[in-house]
Amino acid sequence: MATSVLQTRVDTETKLEAESLFDSLGLDITTAIRLFLRQSINQQRIPFDIVPPKYNFSEETLAAIDEARRISKDSSVKSYSSAKELFEDCE
Repeated sequence: MATSVLQTRVDTETKLEAESLFDSLGLDITTAIRLFLRQSINQQRIPFDIVPPKYNFSEETLAAIDEARRISKDSSVKSYSSAKELFEDCE
């Protein structure tokens, strides 16, 4: 069977993550793409559900979330029962 060249551009991070994943499965990217194309044709659809990522936060936001969780578990941190109480304490 004759072959054709298929080229696509992806960001470097995506390529490296995909290479790592497929390598752990014993595949290279070319084989993984061929599997995707063949399954798409066989099923006459994209062969998986497309869902948005659960979280798409920046590293800075993730660090802030971690800090907030840590603070919320720290019994030495003063807590307030209302925003009004907090603002009054700031005056």
